[in-house]
Amino acid sequence: MDTEKVFNKESFALLLDKAKGDRSINQYANETGVSAAHISRFLREMIDSPPTPETISKFAKYAANGVSYRDLMIAAGYISEDSMKNEDSPRNRRILVEEMEQKFLQVILADLYNKDFKWTIQKPEGRMRFPDMIIDIDHDGYKKWYIEFRVSLNSSRIHPSIMFIHHLYGQISMMELLPTDKFTIAVNDEKVYKHIFKRPPVSLRANLYVMLISLEKGKILQEEKLCDYYK
Repeated sequence: MDTEKVFNKESFALLLDKAKGDRSINQYANETGVSAAHISRFLREMIDSPPTPETISKFAKYAANGVSYRDLMIAAGYISEDSMKNEDSPRNRRILVEEMEQKFLQVILADLYNKDFKWTIQKPEGRMRFPDMIIDIDHDGYKKWYIEFRVSLNSSRIHPSIMFIHHLYGQISMMELLPTDKFTIAVNDEKVYKHIFKRPPVSLRANLYVMLISLEKGKILQEEKLCDYYK
């Protein structure tokens, strides 16, 4: 934790309430996977220690009103504005990735809200789960949709290599996917999108897609299928 900052219960409660938005505490708890009682105690300033970065990540991913992971981390006292100036530090890069993953989720949710089929997001089970989103759907023959975020920072000079893609394919191959499951790799860099699209897996038994998201425009630009479960 930044030694120059401490946990300010009042400031954090105000920001968390802003992140909750118009939803009830129970609705926000259901989306984030954090108990309603725990959220309520933070809102009522009853807890003297800040939530863990993992819990903050859950708050941020479903935050309303533009509240970001960085905002909540600063309010919790883990970082300061000045400490974020060095974008190349491992901690700051993790924070930036968390922010961008939050934007990925918001773009995908905004797109889903405009769809005419039924869908429900499964509760998150922790910061390190794979993949990043699991959605129950009823569309185009699919019943479940898995989405893995692969963030590219603006300052990143390294794009995913063949080894990176093969590792990801290996993770997917260990899942017990069904013909009614859809798996999408979501990226925000066109070079990465083309890199993945040009290297489809040869023998992966999955309905696998790659999706290009524009965070600047806040929309999904395109999604293409890489391989089919039955081929």
